[in-house]
Amino acid sequence: MMSEIDEYPKLCKAPLFYRQWEIISDPSRFINVLIREFGDFIHYRGLINFYLINNATLIKKVLNETHRNFDKNTVIYNRFRNAFGNGLVTAEGAHWRRQRKLIQPSFKPISIEKFSRIMLDSSNKTIERWENFCKSKTTFNLTEEMNMLTLEIAGKSLLSDGFNSAARDIIRWTHVINKYSAGVPFPIFSKKWFPSPLNLKLRRALREYRSFMSKTIENRKGNELEEDLLSVFLSMRDEETGQSMNEDEIAEEVLGMIVGGQETSATALVWTLYELSLNAEVEEKLLNEIMNVTAGAQIDFSRIGELKYLKVVIQESMRLHPPFWFENRNAMHDVELGGVNIQKGSMIAFSRYALHRNTDYWDDPETFNPNRFDEESSRENNGVNSSAYLPFSSGPRVCIGRHFAMMEMMIILCSILQKYKVRVNPHYKHKVVINLTMEPKGGLPVILERR
Repeated sequence: MMSEIDEYPKLCKAPLFYRQWEIISDPSRFINVLIREFGDFIHYRGLINFYLINNATLIKKVLNETHRNFDKNTVIYNRFRNAFGNGLVTAEGAHWRRQRKLIQPSFKPISIEKFSRIMLDSSNKTIERWENFCKSKTTFNLTEEMNMLTLEIAGKSLLSDGFNSAARDIIRWTHVINKYSAGVPFPIFSKKWFPSPLNLKLRRALREYRSFMSKTIENRKGNELEEDLLSVFLSMRDEETGQSMNEDEIAEEVLGMIVGGQETSATALVWTLYELSLNAEVEEKLLNEIMNVTAGAQIDFSRIGELKYLKVVIQESMRLHPPFWFENRNAMHDVELGGVNIQKGSMIAFSRYALHRNTDYWDDPETFNPNRFDEESSRENNGVNSSAYLPFSSGPRVCIGRHFAMMEMMIILCSILQKYKVRVNPHYKHKVVINLTMEPKGGLPVILERR
């Protein structure tokens, strides 16, 4: 492995419009081809121009200097803004700082404990429903099931029982927004006013969502009984100005958390169960740990920290299959990067998928090996290069919901593995599709076996 501070790769210019069509058909493969052909620092020129970096030191510099030299004013994030508005994911400047300061305390480890009961109850309900699948040995789509489960957890954490009455609509809105957000941000087509079928669906979904949130917020005002995140958002006040979030701001934050948090967690869960089905020794070791900690009972929040092997299994799964696989930034002004002058307005991009499999930083990177994240093993092997492992990003824009997501995944996986072995259907032909996340094409078909 290379050290944290390694030599910068030389910039290489790809031929004009090189394999441009692959951006649409398979963007992840397109990026991998660029890296293989031209190295870890590439200037690409086509319908979309960008600098592609696959060097941990350069990526860390870009992420750490967000707000100082780089921001999210790119064509890709502008497309996201059409869907998510100006919430934390897309906001910039003073508005982002205010929102982050207001919301950050709600996602500290000590603050999210109260949501563990929602996570456990929703997991148990799913597991009980799976009993029919198990008895009949029916193949079902694990991707759909994990999406429904994580959406319910996100919805109830944010809206309590208000989620139940609108669950079908929220599922439909989420589907439209995810499909829109995954689109290639070509000029004109990405403008929300352009009358494409998908743009029209997006506008309708957002109108319906805003109407739903307006009614929900109006009904909630003055109701102190709920302890969900919506109530927290309604009660927040800026320490300096005393101002609260307005209705639009609350709606944007709720939407970003429901859509963004739900799909990434669901995808990570699917990939983790996929890898466990292929790695019997890892699964057996993990089950032994779970049984030692829980003695067969439901996991208690106070003991989640004891599931150390479960944590490294999830970490390794997110290394091989980072849910939000692609990241990008805009150069706020002329800036030096790796000895190269990058002009103002240039887009800098990187693929977590490529970085997490870069042989400069990872030994045998294609192999699923949770031990690489084990503390003792890491000490013996000089540790994991933290700059080359970024499932939740890094720097000022590190994912605010990372502790929530890790707790959610640990509770769900612990609950499922206590009851079932999840096996991929033997007829499944593995292929990945790129949406907002990277997931098995058509979903992952699985069969259950009772423990």
